[in-house]
Amino acid sequence: MIAGLYILTNAARIFTYVPQLRAVWRSADGARDISLLTWGSWVVANATAVAYGAFVAGDLFFTLIAMLNLVSCAAVTLVAARRRRAFEAAEPRRMKPESL
Repeated sequence: MIAGLYILTNAARIFTYVPQLRAVWRSADGARDISLLTWGSWVVANATAVAYGAFVAGDLFFTLIAMLNLVSCAAVTLVAARRRRAFEAAEPRRMKPESL
């Protein structure tokens, strides 16, 4: 039962990335509300899950779900980083008081 719930909840997670990815893509402020550290750590965690599924558990279905979560987290992270870079590049450079 626990294995079934794990598969079900992690398979369902794949669909929860869509609204987050859409929000990041549409962000007008460089996706400042998105923690790149948090999303990046989830990328690493999902990468270890892929490795575990492939090399330790030898479970193809587990590995595929982990791979989809890895790709989804990476997509949110990369789009957020790109939006942030684009926003910062477009933002006019201001002189900081300490540089005067």
